[in-house]
This record gives sequence, C-alpha cells and structure tokens, in this order.
Amino acid sequence: MKNCENCNKENEGSYGSGRFCSSKCSRSFSTKSKRKEINEKVSKTLTGSGNDDLILICNNCQKEFSVKWKRRDQITCSPRCSAELKWKDDEYRKKVSTKSKERCSSMEEKKRLRDIGRKGGFGKKGMTKNGNRYESILEKKCFELLEELEIEFTPHKPIPNSSKISDVYIHKFGLWIEIDGINREKRKAWLGKDYEYWKEKIEIYERENLNFAVVTSFDSFKEKISPLA
Repeated sequence: MKNCENCNKENEGSYGSGRFCSSKCSRSFSTKSKRKEINEKVSKTLTGSGNDDLILICNNCQKEFSVKWKRRDQITCSPRCSAELKWKDDEYRKKVSTKSKERCSSMEEKKRLRDIGRKGGFGKKGMTKNGNRYESILEKKCFELLEELEIEFTPHKPIPNSSKISDVYIHKFGLWIEIDGINREKRKAWLGKDYEYWKEKIEIYERENLNFAVVTSFDSFKEKISPLA
C-alpha cells in the first residue's frame, strides 16, 4: 500500500505506478505547479487581454473598427453594414421576398400600403436620439440632419390660425417645411382626397403669408437646409 501523492490516502498502486489513487488526483497534482499560469490564461480568456478596445475588420465594407472586448464576436462595423451583409445572402433575400408577397396578398394590406403611399409617409414611426418624433423614414433622416447641424426646430408644429399640422418648423429662419415622399402635384389624380387635404394646407401657408417650402426627397431637403447651417 502506498499513499497518494495528491490526497495522501492509501492506495494499492493501481494508477500512475501507484503514485495516485485516481486519475482525478493525478490531473490535480500535475496542475498544482502550473496553477498560477493556468489561472492567468483563464482570466485572459474570460476578461480579455487587458486592453478595452479591439480592432476588427468589418465583414461587409472591410474597414477597421474598434469594439470593447465583450463585443469581440461582432462582425460588422454598423447596423447599416449588418443589414447590407444580410441582404447579400440569397437565402435571406428569398425569405424576405416570400414574406412580402404573403403580406401583400390580401386586399386589406394592399389598401393599407396604398394609403400610406398617398400620404407620402412610408416607414415606421419612432423617436430620434434627441427625442423628436418622426412619422416616416424620410422624416427621420431629415430630423437627424437638423440635429446633426444643431439647427433648432419643432416637428409637427400647428400652422397658425388652422387645425392643420406642419412637418417641421425651423425657428431661426421662421421656415415651415412640408416633407413629402412624392410629388403631389404630378400625382394628384392618384392621390384623390389626400391631394385636396394637402392643397388646403398649402393654401393656409399662402393665406397666412408664411415662409414655407415643400421638399420631396432627402436630397432636396439637404439643399434647402445647407444655406441655413
């Protein structure tokens, strides 16, 4: 009978030429001398190399970007690149296409999308990072540009002496802007009653002698805003 070199219990020498009572004790004994080194490796794996930022390569645009260690599995530099990378996947495109066709198969959904288009407001509603509410993707981009340029504005401000609401009012220049996703004058036959509502709003601007502009795209909005920045 011999004593195990790790736990000091008596054993019959059945493992490791009698030095240990079990494989568990053998592994434990062999790592004792390297415990500090092993702990350092484990710590490095769990918490990072000690450097908070890592430099990675975006899988979409191939540009370098930095992330915190806990986000080391990130493969794209931005949400936009992430969306573009997904769209490059044939299976993803087929899946989206199939869902879109299914969603638009009913008359109710087709009518809903048509009405949204007539109002020139395709896209989801939400809030910008500065807390300004937008009601279309186009409004979102326009409001974010104003915030970036630090131009003071009020979204959806009531037009004086009326019950109608503007899209955005620029304080410093007293400028009212209608942000339309379509050219309403060219599509008035298709718009029907929605065109009449919009036309009434324009007439109120003119009646009240207000400084106003109508833009139909983000580029036209930038052109209108650039001289004011």
